[in-house]
Amino acid sequence: MSTRISSGVLRVGWKFPYIRAFSSRHAVILMYHGVSKETDPHSISIAVFEQHVKCLKENFEIIHPDRLFERRKAHEKIRVLLTFDDGFRNHFDVLIPELIKQHVPALFFVSFRHSQDGKYLWFNYLRAFKRHFASHMFQFRGESFDMSLSHRDATVSRLTELLLNLRPHPSAMYEAIENEFPALEEFVPADRLADSYSGMTPTQVAELASIPLFDIGAHTVNHPFLSKCDPAESFRELRESKLWLEQVTGRPCKAIAYPSGNYDARILKQCDDLGFSRGFSVEPVLNAIPHFELPRVGIYNESQDILGFKVQWGKLIRSLKIKMG
Repeated sequence: MSTRISSGVLRVGWKFPYIRAFSSRHAVILMYHGVSKETDPHSISIAVFEQHVKCLKENFEIIHPDRLFERRKAHEKIRVLLTFDDGFRNHFDVLIPELIKQHVPALFFVSFRHSQDGKYLWFNYLRAFKRHFASHMFQFRGESFDMSLSHRDATVSRLTELLLNLRPHPSAMYEAIENEFPALEEFVPADRLADSYSGMTPTQVAELASIPLFDIGAHTVNHPFLSKCDPAESFRELRESKLWLEQVTGRPCKAIAYPSGNYDARILKQCDDLGFSRGFSVEPVLNAIPHFELPRVGIYNESQDILGFKVQWGKLIRSLKIKMG
């Protein structure tokens, strides 16, 4: 059964330096997604992220991806690896300048699809559709969907379920979005597209890879649920993502993060066959191959107390299924 942590426990539950002796000796891997200029429901703003970095640097040790498997001694600060998923353009425009200024290393997992002009990852398209679509009604495959404000959340949830159940996954879903939904450029301002919904260009990915502070891993082509793909498609998603990154960056790609933390034994076997050496999940699903099921702690909340508590007690949070922001 899941539980919640009170605000009082949060405030005091991580700030005493010597309790680090009771935490894991392994590095804690934090998972961020978008970091945008402006406040966004699905991103951490750059102003909030600056405060997160300050908190992490004061209380923990942020490490380069090359040091991930080093074990700390009990008295040493807890080590933290920052990871950023999806390869949003705001990573390049907003986040990377801040990381360079603060001399903070990080690992980026980049999806290929939205590096192309006018292409968007399916979930980010739906976020933009929910937030910006102006009409109160939408027609899809002969059915009318109520997009009024009072029904919009439920409607987009239903559309998401319909799209994810189309087969074959994910190609049928993307065909529907591109041919039966309106283009985002029709109703989302260009500056908002760049800040919240677009991906890094190949040139930006190559520049990111040239900076010694950073490393880049694969995140598939289309950000599917890999276990929903047939075997040939999941293999293609993994292989083409790896090959594309290696061509763009001129560096070997050894790390993979499973989109939405979704994988199974078949996916782990395919990653091994393709020459990946590390696989990053969220919650370990199989607990079968540790270096292919590296757990991460998602950061979605502005609170520094939640951030600090997650770093201090990430393993406990997972085992007890504690609900936090």
